Amino acid sequence: MPWRRPRKPVERAVNVSRSVEESLEEIARGDEDDDTVELADVDGASITEAATGEPDDGRTPSELGAKLNAAMSAGSSVGPSKPAPAPSATQAADPSTLAEFSVDLEVDAARGLRLRNPVLTASGTFGQGVEYAELFDVARLGAIVNKGTTKDPRLGNPQYRIAETPSGILNSIGLENPGAAAVSRTYGPKWEKLGCPVIVNVAGYSVDDYVAVVREMEGTPGVAAYELNISCPNVAGGMLIGCDPMLAADVVRAVKGETALPVIVKLTPSAPDVVAVALACEEAGADALTAINTILGMRIDSRKRRPILGMGSGGLSGPAIRPIAVHITYQVARAVRIPIIGAGGVTSAEDALEFLMAGASAVQVGTATFADPLAPIKVLEGLAAYVREHGLASIRDIIGAALPAEPSDTYAEDEPH
Repeated sequence: MPWRRPRKPVERAVNVSRSVEESLEEIARGDEDDDTVELADVDGASITEAATGEPDDGRTPSELGAKLNAAMSAGSSVGPSKPAPAPSATQAADPSTLAEFSVDLEVDAARGLRLRNPVLTASGTFGQGVEYAELFDVARLGAIVNKGTTKDPRLGNPQYRIAETPSGILNSIGLENPGAAAVSRTYGPKWEKLGCPVIVNVAGYSVDDYVAVVREMEGTPGVAAYELNISCPNVAGGMLIGCDPMLAADVVRAVKGETALPVIVKLTPSAPDVVAVALACEEAGADALTAINTILGMRIDSRKRRPILGMGSGGLSGPAIRPIAVHITYQVARAVRIPIIGAGGVTSAEDALEFLMAGASAVQVGTATFADPLAPIKVLEGLAAYVREHGLASIRDIIGAALPAEPSDTYAEDEPH
C-alpha cells in the first residue's frame, strides 16, 4: 500500500435523524474521498486514477511514483541467486517469467476449493485485497482472505490497538468493518477483477449473526468460500464459540444450510481441547479448518502502570506463535479427514513447509505482510523453488510428510484430549 502521511482527524457531523448504520456509511464515504485526494497527492496520481485504480498513461509519474515503480521492477527473489521480476501493480507479468511457472503447486484447500497454489493471506492483515493489488499481482496467490466481516458495521476497539512484542505483535482491532452489506456492495465488483479467489472471513456473536453475514454475501462476485471466525464470545454465555464443540458445530450446521460454497472453520487455540472442536466441526459439515487464530496476550506499560492496549488484552500473532500453530496443525491433521490451512507466524517458504509437512494443505501469510508486503509472493516463489530443487512431481507430495504412517491413539503427555 502507498505510504500516506498522518492526517488530522476530521470530525464529521452525525445526522441524528438517520440510523447508526446510515451515519457510519456516510462517514466512511467522506473518509474514502479524503483518502483518494491524499493518495493522488502522495504518489502523483490523478484523482481519477486514484479513485478507479486504472492507470493514466498520459500523466508524468511523480518522484515517489518513479521510486515505487523501480522497487517493483527489482522484484523479489526465489533464492540467493535467482531473481524473479515482480509484476507491476497495474500489469501482470508474462507467466513464463514467474518462479511458479510450470511447477505443480495446486492443492485442495477445502472440499470444493481447488487453488492454483497453497499460499493464502490471513484475515485482518491484507485488508480487502484491493489495497495490496497496488503493489503486486494478487492473482498469483492461491486465494486471499478478507478482513473480518460482521452483520452490522463496527467501529472497533479503543486505542491503542497494536503493540509490538518479541517476534510478533499484539492486536486488538475489534473487528472494525463497514458491515456485510457495505463489504459486498463496495468490494464485490473489485474482487471480481482481481483474478484471485476471495475467502470471506465471517465473525459474529451468535448463530444468527453468522447466518446473516453469509446470506448477505451470497452471490457477491469473487467470493469462493467462507472462513468462520469462531473466536468471538457467545453473547448469552460469554464463552468463546470456538471453545465449545457443540456451539461451534451449531454455527457450522447453520451456515452450511445457507450456502453451497465451502465453509472453513478457523480454530482458536484458547479451546481446552482443539481437536475435539475440530472433530465436531468436521462432523457438522465443515469443508476445511484453519489452524490457528491468534493467542491471547498482554503487554504492560511500566511507566503508566497499565496495559498498553485499549482493551487490555489482544491477539498475539507472528513467529512467536508458529511452534504452537504447527503443533496444533499436526494434532488436528491426525484426527480429521478434511483439509487444514496452517496459519501462525509464516514468514518464509521454510515456515510454510513446516505446516505442509505437519498436515496442512495450504498456509496463510499474515503478520509478515506488515514488515514486507511482498512476503506472500516470496513464500510462493520459495515453495516453487523447493519443488524444483527436490525433483518433486507436485507440492502435494510433501503434505503430511511428517505425520505417522498409521493413525495412533498415543498423544503427547501435555495434550488435552
